Amino acid sequence: MNFKTNYSRLRDYILHYKWWFMGGILSSVIFDSTSLIIPWILKLSIESLKKKLDFKYVTYYVSIIVSLALFGSLFRVISRYLIFGASRYIENDVREDLFSHLLKQSSSFYQKRKTGDIISRATNDLTTVRMFIGFGMLTVVSTCFTYIFAATAMITLSLKLTLFALLPYPIIFFIVKIVTPVMFRVSKKLQEQLGDVSSRVQENVSGIHVVKSYVQEENEENSFLELNIDYFRNKMKMVRIMGTLFPLMGTLGGIGTLIILWQGGRMVILGEISLGDFVAFNGYLALLIWPSIALGWIFTLIQRGLASFERICEILRENPTIADNPETLPVEKISGELELRDLNFSYPAKQNGNNSSIEVLKNINLKISKGEFIAVVGRTGAGKSTLAKLILRLLEIEEGRIFIDGIDITKIPLNVLRKSIGYVPQESFLFNATIRENIAYGIEGNGLEGNNDHTVEEASAIADLSKDVENFPKRFETLIGERGINISGGQKQRISLARTIILPASVLVFDDPLSSVDADTEKAILERIKEMARGITTIFITHRIPSIKDADRIIVMENGEIREIGTHEELMALSGTYYDLYNQQLLIEELEEV
Repeated sequence: MNFKTNYSRLRDYILHYKWWFMGGILSSVIFDSTSLIIPWILKLSIESLKKKLDFKYVTYYVSIIVSLALFGSLFRVISRYLIFGASRYIENDVREDLFSHLLKQSSSFYQKRKTGDIISRATNDLTTVRMFIGFGMLTVVSTCFTYIFAATAMITLSLKLTLFALLPYPIIFFIVKIVTPVMFRVSKKLQEQLGDVSSRVQENVSGIHVVKSYVQEENEENSFLELNIDYFRNKMKMVRIMGTLFPLMGTLGGIGTLIILWQGGRMVILGEISLGDFVAFNGYLALLIWPSIALGWIFTLIQRGLASFERICEILRENPTIADNPETLPVEKISGELELRDLNFSYPAKQNGNNSSIEVLKNINLKISKGEFIAVVGRTGAGKSTLAKLILRLLEIEEGRIFIDGIDITKIPLNVLRKSIGYVPQESFLFNATIRENIAYGIEGNGLEGNNDHTVEEASAIADLSKDVENFPKRFETLIGERGINISGGQKQRISLARTIILPASVLVFDDPLSSVDADTEKAILERIKEMARGITTIFITHRIPSIKDADRIIVMENGEIREIGTHEELMALSGTYYDLYNQQLLIEELEEV
């Protein structure tokens, strides 16, 4: 564990609210001080009554004790408000930092982590950290202060009796030392398993239609059962530890009390200490019983909190592989001239337990002029989508270079690069919001905020979405549900398309954006896109070849390589890969019509 780094990070969060914590600690000390004074008041009252039995002494000392209790209660409320409030603020700050950090991460980060595990760290782990900082700190401060001053008062009253009272404590500290590392390991394992359980639930809820379609409910339930049983077993292990620790601490504390009652009573009878001293001593001993019992709980909370904070820090320590760097140039705008030079790319993979890679792009060389409409075609797995992601730097370039306007894209600010490139991914992702909000998602920060309604309707018309919107009861204000569950696949794709069309981009990249619409609709939309995109560099990836015959150039990819480049007529004349793909597509369309 990177203990020093984690400690430094946690310290910074705490120091940000140092006055809250200082006020809370001071209030806690005042409350504990009033509790520590009361046994001494009891001692004085007994000694006064021994000298003279007078009811006014009873009234006097009772009024002091009640006043101290009320005064202490006020500061107890203040201490809890300040420390718990500060812990809530820290929880909020960590959550914001975590979310901000997640947004900055590259695709490779999400490829190696489960969604449910990330969610678990941002929720369950964060709650545990908040409990550790808030209630944990309050209890530790109160326990330490009470131990120190109660022990001091006990020594003042009777050193001999104090030594008897401390007999169980070496055993308590030995148990804590043995149990602490075990609890940390179990706590961290529990949080990891909870992440796995959360991930499985999230995955099944997201893919519930697939699960039901393939009648896999029983298999998924059995798979979840295995995960849940493993989590339950470790949870029960923690229950056994805590179930043993708490009673053991209480028993040891009780043994100490019995020893004091026996030895203290004997000392009072022998006249070694007064009755008042003995009552006060027992009062201080009683104040130590709860902290002694709570020791086990405190150490559990600390270990769980540290384990959870370590899991959060694992994410915060991750640096994005794709980010601006010292070589980034002050580029503010790009016009859209592209060049791909000697481009190679492989995805990491595992083969026979060893790290390996799958080559996806091989020696790609291509120049695209500003305003050119380029179509990219090829069979599934040819590397078309990977090419699109590399242009946006959603994936990091391994070998070769990509230039826009003669500038290496690794030297263009990411913010400028991605604002200048409108991208429609192959898989349409929509937010749980209205149609209007989904289409206007990219408007903010692009200078179009004041023209929202007009641009949304224009983009919808180009994406052939207007008629569909008119049929919805609330038109553009219709909620589409999580991931667009309330609308069809074709409508999802066209909303995603409109979301990109609305942007003032210099380059447009469409990754098979209309696979769920019919060929005639795709053709009509493409014609409108070409009209709208005059002067804008456009890369249109598709598996429907007949619809892109009018492209300025067609790039044919096969097995990660560019096999052919040219217009439709030039490629047909070659009688090569494009010729075969085109004729296959025509045959499929004819069969569909029949």
